[in-house]
Amino acid sequence: MRVLVVAQLLGACGLAAGGTAGALLAEHLTGTAAAAGLPLSMLVLGSGIAAVAVTRIMRDRGRRAGLAAAYLAGTIGAALVVAAAAWRSWPLLLAGSLLLGGGNAAVMLARYAAADLASHRGRAISTVVTAASVGAIAGPNLLGPAGMLARAAGLPAPTGLFLLAVPAFLGAAVVLVAFLRPDPLRVARSTASPDEEPAAAGRGGGLAVLFGDRHIRLALLVLGIANLAMVGVMAVAPVHLHDHGAGMGTIGLVVSAHIAAMYLPSPVTGWLSDTLGAGVVAGMGALLLLAAGAVAAVAGAGRAGIVGALLLLGVGWNAGLIGGSALLRDAPVSMSLRTRAEGLGELGMGAAAAAGGSGAGLLLATGGFGLLGLVAAAPCLLILAAVATTVKGPGGVAGARSGSGDTTQLSVKAMPDQGRPHGTRYPPRRSSPALEQRGSQ
Repeated sequence: MRVLVVAQLLGACGLAAGGTAGALLAEHLTGTAAAAGLPLSMLVLGSGIAAVAVTRIMRDRGRRAGLAAAYLAGTIGAALVVAAAAWRSWPLLLAGSLLLGGGNAAVMLARYAAADLASHRGRAISTVVTAASVGAIAGPNLLGPAGMLARAAGLPAPTGLFLLAVPAFLGAAVVLVAFLRPDPLRVARSTASPDEEPAAAGRGGGLAVLFGDRHIRLALLVLGIANLAMVGVMAVAPVHLHDHGAGMGTIGLVVSAHIAAMYLPSPVTGWLSDTLGAGVVAGMGALLLLAAGAVAAVAGAGRAGIVGALLLLGVGWNAGLIGGSALLRDAPVSMSLRTRAEGLGELGMGAAAAAGGSGAGLLLATGGFGLLGLVAAAPCLLILAAVATTVKGPGGVAGARSGSGDTTQLSVKAMPDQGRPHGTRYPPRRSSPALEQRGSQ
């Protein structure tokens, strides 16, 4: 766990470049706010694509190799963005932002590595998410100092955070390769009983099993819509602030406050997930995201209203991330299929956020910040409907608590290639103190 925390500190610091400086650099290169959301859209799309590739590497070679490869892709992406700024190349900026998504995928997928050997998975996930907050909050505050470094090098000021992202991502990869031993996923597989680790289905059969499970369907919906709402607003928030007179330092502080709201509530939402159920936490996140849209609708150019909307947006995203991740991690499927489900979750988050970020600039330019907030938050009604429907049905998940020590168990569909009758139930995973100690290395 300590190794994952250190890698998260470095990786999240690198991510601040795409989330904060990408929009400003896009406006600088194109001269219009309508294009400001595209770099972040490419980043989250790249994150989803990278997640599918990275989870395949994890399945074959473990968490260490997958996470390190993702961070290396992010390093290359940050370097390409710096080159794009130097050559004033808009296509190269988008290409670099796409590869930068590899770093985002690594930061996000690390939460599942923390849960591999944990008995309280909600809290394990929240620990790694909280660790990312330190670098993520510090990063935007470096916008001003890093901007001076960039100007000294003859580059636009927003390029400074990308200059810092290169060593940050590279350092995270080195930490994981050198110190994440033993590999948590391989340890979890080696200690799984035969009943817990049925043989993986074929390619088509595996997808059928994943999408046939209501826990996974709900998890994918929650993760995708939460990211859609958050990125749809956050992709152009720095531009909106800048257009209303905010300086680089002020923008950095506001973005830092938003990022703090995204990550710092993790211990609370993780505990709630283990105590009340992941579905309940996901529903709470949807309500908070709807509240953020309502506040944005009346905020106008007032900074207090904008900050309030961004804080609600961050906390709502956090609840959706923790709740959705716990639902996905507790899904009753084999370990090999679980990594595949993790990749689908990140791909869904990336695709949804790419859609939201791509239209964010146009909505801001035509209807203002209020319309943008309402449009981004409206899909959260689907989460509330899905949670309510799932709770009412048999084997509902909103009350299902994450962690192997809980008494409430999830119903399990039989794996198609195991020869088990339909409706077979698998016993819960159990963790021993010894394994917990090994997982903390």
